[in-house]
Amino acid sequence: MVKPDKGHIGYTSGMKHRKFKLNEEEIRGIEAREGETREALELRRLQGVRLYGSGIGMAVVEQVTGARRRTVADWVKAYQTAGVEGLKPGWKGGNHRKLSAEKRVEFGQRVQQLTPKQALRGQDGLPAAEFWTIETVAAAVEQWYGVRYLSRESYRTLLLEAGFSFQHPEGIYRSRPGERVIADFEAAAEKK
Repeated sequence: MVKPDKGHIGYTSGMKHRKFKLNEEEIRGIEAREGETREALELRRLQGVRLYGSGIGMAVVEQVTGARRRTVADWVKAYQTAGVEGLKPGWKGGNHRKLSAEKRVEFGQRVQQLTPKQALRGQDGLPAAEFWTIETVAAAVEQWYGVRYLSRESYRTLLLEAGFSFQHPEGIYRSRPGERVIADFEAAAEKK
């Protein structure tokens, strides 16, 4: 465990002014979880929160974790909200849970029964689509529930929960030669 002291490069004299401080029990809890986890991302988050909460300077925390200041702040917020559980990969909290479980089920039923064209009549700026996209789901969620998510991933999650799968557009290679050019090349190769 790295502890702040005046001889340590990461020591900040502003620790007494820092709003987030971990006590010894919290540090031991984080260290225990560090020893248990097999997830590299979770370990990185745990270390970042522990170092920052121990008074290590942000520059050192950024250097050790490879994360930016904003990311470390997000980890601290997740820790303050849910403890070490909030630092696990895939933790669902905050923005993800703006809709209750009942509303999520209702949403799933609605998108199964309606096309975007039917659901979003009169919405300016949206294409009259036959298939649900992130943009049309966002418009529907805002129209039906008055909720706007910060992350596109939240809309993807809603679609997955509703039983939808994603269609990825097929790649078209513009530099690919035409069929005639390929046939001529193959014919020339066979002659050799």
